[in-house]
Amino acid sequence: MDSKTLRGTRIVDQESSDHILSVYAVQDQYVLAQEAVDSKENEIVAAPRVLERVPLAGKIVTGDALHTQRSVSEQIVARGGDYLWPIKENQPRLYEDIQRLFAPDKPKPGFGKIPTDFQSAEQTNYGHGRLEKRTLQTSTMLNDYLDWPGVVQVSRLQRELIWLRQGKSYKTSREIEFGITSFSREQASPMRVLQSRRNHWLIETGLHYRRDMTFREDATRMTIGPSGRILAILHNAVIGLIEGSGWHNAAKARRYFEGHLDEAFQLLITVQVHS
Repeated sequence: MDSKTLRGTRIVDQESSDHILSVYAVQDQYVLAQEAVDSKENEIVAAPRVLERVPLAGKIVTGDALHTQRSVSEQIVARGGDYLWPIKENQPRLYEDIQRLFAPDKPKPGFGKIPTDFQSAEQTNYGHGRLEKRTLQTSTMLNDYLDWPGVVQVSRLQRELIWLRQGKSYKTSREIEFGITSFSREQASPMRVLQSRRNHWLIETGLHYRRDMTFREDATRMTIGPSGRILAILHNAVIGLIEGSGWHNAAKARRYFEGHLDEAFQLLITVQVHS
């Protein structure tokens, strides 16, 4: 099942709050739809508009905590999709309820521990001198209590980071993230929930890094009027084109097509629309 990532992609114009909100297909690595967010609104208003243009049935929509909204959740579920949202202080009641559920149980004398239905999964990765361990717990115990469209699981994700130098730890950190999803346990084990949450961040390497580093979007001076927003849209389209043509290294693809303009033009006129 493909994962769709809902994420705002900001332009370089720091004097204007206009930017582009994109729906990004993580596995296929292209932008499915995009919506301009002008200076008089925010991404919460634009999100339902851009999702209307995307087929959601059978898909997972993830996003930043800003998009953890009742209306968007209801929209996704009504159209046959599923959501996976992080919960932060912008939803204080929801945050406190989930935090309380996963708090360490301290039974009173003479009483046993309260039974739970917690399930868990772990992943450990090492790279760039850093060891990262992710532990995710899920529960269905709040299903009948939470007033949220479609929610069937809540989660607690703990990330532990250990920086190593010559095999020895010199720095550590830990962070906790709570979440909700309409993905049932029959559909998604804790490991799948954990992997889906990780996949959300692939937009950084698949889209944002390519735009900022390969296409030098941050360095451009095209920030007058709508220029920056148009440039972001064009870069999204180019990244989708080269990925769809079999190139997985955007820098190499850019260098190749710069020297083969006839093939670049042929790619433009033969492109097929993703469904």
